[in-house]
Amino acid sequence: MFDINFARDSFSQILAATPLTLLITFGATIIGLLLAILVVIAREKKIPGLSQVLAVLVSFIRGTPILVQLYVVYYGLPQLLVLMKGWGWNTNPDGLPAIVIAFSAYGLNAMANLSESIRAAYHAVDPGQYEAALTVGMSPVKGITQIVIPQLTVNLIPNFTNIFLDLIKDTALVYNIGLVEIMGQANIISSIGFKYLETYTDALVIYIILCWIFARILRLIEARLRQRYVIAQ
Repeated sequence: MFDINFARDSFSQILAATPLTLLITFGATIIGLLLAILVVIAREKKIPGLSQVLAVLVSFIRGTPILVQLYVVYYGLPQLLVLMKGWGWNTNPDGLPAIVIAFSAYGLNAMANLSESIRAAYHAVDPGQYEAALTVGMSPVKGITQIVIPQLTVNLIPNFTNIFLDLIKDTALVYNIGLVEIMGQANIISSIGFKYLETYTDALVIYIILCWIFARILRLIEARLRQRYVIAQ
C-alpha cells in the first residue's frame, strides 16, 4: 500500500535537492546559448571547413541520448585534459568536479538543440524587412538589433521553452556521476526506507511543479514580447 505519511515526510528532503537541479539547468542553458550563437554565426556565414564540422557535431549530439553524452564527457574530458597536459598545457585532470562534467555535457546538448532552434527562428524572419531597413538609412547593426533580433526572439521562445524543460527533466541522470539532485535524493531515500513508489511520486510532483512554473513564466514572456512587437509595428 502507498504510505502517504512516508511520502509526506520525504517530500521536503527531496525538495531540498531542487537548487542543484536548477543550477545545472540554468548553467547548461547559459553555456549552451552562448555556444549556440557562435555556432549559428559560423554556419550562417558558411565558414569553409568549420561550418561543416559544426553541422556534423550538432547532428551527432542531437542524434544521441543525453545519458550517452554524459558518460562520454565523464570519461573523455579527463583524458582530454591529460592529452592537453602532454602538449604543454597547464591542465589538471585529477579530481575534476562532477558539476563541471554536468555543465559540459548538458551545455553541449543545449548548444546543439538551441543552435538549430535559433537558425529556424532566424530563417522565419522575412529578410525583406532587414533589406527595407537598410534602404531607409538604418545601419546594419540597428537593422539586426531592432528588426531581426526582436522577431527572432519571439519565434525562438516556444522551442526554447521545450529545450529548457527538457533540461530540467534530463538532470535526473546526473545521479549517475555522483551528483545528488531531485532524482538522486529520491533514490537515496527510497533505498533507505524501501518505499520506492512514495519517493518517486514525490520527485514526479516536484518535476511537474517546476516545469509548470517555468513554462508559465516563459509563456508570459513570449506574450509580453509578442504584444510589444505588434504594438511597435
